[in-house]
Amino acid sequence: MALLDALWLSLATGLAVQAAIASVTGLTTDIRWPNDLLLGGRKCGGVLVETSVAASPSNAPATLRYAVIGVGVNVNHESFPVELADIATSLRRESGKLWAREDVLVEFLRALQREVELLEAELRGRATGPGLLERFAAASSWVRGKQVRVEESGGYTGVTDGLDARGFLRVAGDDGALHTVLSGGVRAH
Repeated sequence: MALLDALWLSLATGLAVQAAIASVTGLTTDIRWPNDLLLGGRKCGGVLVETSVAASPSNAPATLRYAVIGVGVNVNHESFPVELADIATSLRRESGKLWAREDVLVEFLRALQREVELLEAELRGRATGPGLLERFAAASSWVRGKQVRVEESGGYTGVTDGLDARGFLRVAGDDGALHTVLSGGVRAH
C-alpha cells in the first residue's frame, strides 16, 4: 500500500464505525471528513490512524509499513463537562438507552474487516462495487455542499466540493480558489 493510501484507512475505519453504530443502536451517524463521527451535529466518536513508512529507493513512492488504528466512541456518557456539553454527545444521550460496549466493539471489528477487504480488492483492481471514496461521499454530508471553515493554511471558508482522487477534501473557497484540505480542522461555518 502506498503511503498516500494511508488516508484511505482512516476513511474506511470511519465507515466501519458508522456501520457498527447503526447495526447495534439503529442511530445514523454522519462522518465529518476525515475522522469524526457525529450524532445530531455533535461529536460522538473519532478515528486516529498512525502510520510508519518503509524505506524505498529514491525514485519509488514510499510504502506503508504498518498502521495503528485508534477509535473512540462515547457510548454511555450521560453528561459532559460544560466546555464540551454543546459539542459532544454519546449513543446513550441520543437514544436514551444503555449500550453494551462489547456489542459495539464486536460489530465494529466485523465492519472493519469488511472495509479492509473491500479496500484491498479496490487497490488490487478487483473491486466489484462502489469504491471507497464513493462510499465515503455517500455516507458523509460533509463531502459536498457544506459551508465550512478550515483551519489550515491560515484559515479560510467555503463550500465543500467532493473528494479528490486521493481522498482529500476539496473546498471551493470564498476567495475563489479551489483548496485541497490535507488535514482535519474542518468545521461548519
